[in-house]
Amino acid sequence: MLLATTALPAGMASAQLGVPKPSGCIDISGQPPSFSNIQFAAAIQSNIFVDFLSPPNQAGCADCHTTAMDTQAPSGHLDLDPQDDPPPYENIINVPAFENTSYAYVVPGHPERSLLFWKVNCSDPVVGKQMPSDGYPTGSTTLTTYQMAQIWDWIAEGAPVDATDGIFQGTFDIRGLFIDEMFANGFESP
Repeated sequence: MLLATTALPAGMASAQLGVPKPSGCIDISGQPPSFSNIQFAAAIQSNIFVDFLSPPNQAGCADCHTTAMDTQAPSGHLDLDPQDDPPPYENIINVPAFENTSYAYVVPGHPERSLLFWKVNCSDPVVGKQMPSDGYPTGSTTLTTYQMAQIWDWIAEGAPVDATDGIFQGTFDIRGLFIDEMFANGFESP
């Protein structure tokens, strides 16, 4: 059974309303929304967790966030390596963060409440520091706004393991546009 079908631990969603909010977040509203066909394995796992730099095969989240087939502890106690077991999807969906269990890495349907998005998008994600850590591998590397927007859209779509099907297209929130107001209003849309 995939963790995506399980509920968040009691109190997790409401606990986020009274805790600090991220800051220094990058505006992704200029990226055209991806309303459908975001595949976790192809778009999120392969193009971000495994290989987020161009040209290809330069660096990915799984360079540090791996158990290397159970030979080491993953950075931040978060395994994003598709070669490891369990697969990354099961390690992030509705899973409380190791660093602070008040937050979940990915809250399906709520990128504004998902630590994974905060960690790649905000200079002060509240828990830990912005990823990639210390700008790995160049010292100044960040994900592109397109990659950040793709993570937002995938989570907004419900973080499906299969290709997204556009279920949020009709009521899609223009991502990033109201995020500061959402944080200021306890995650309520303005």
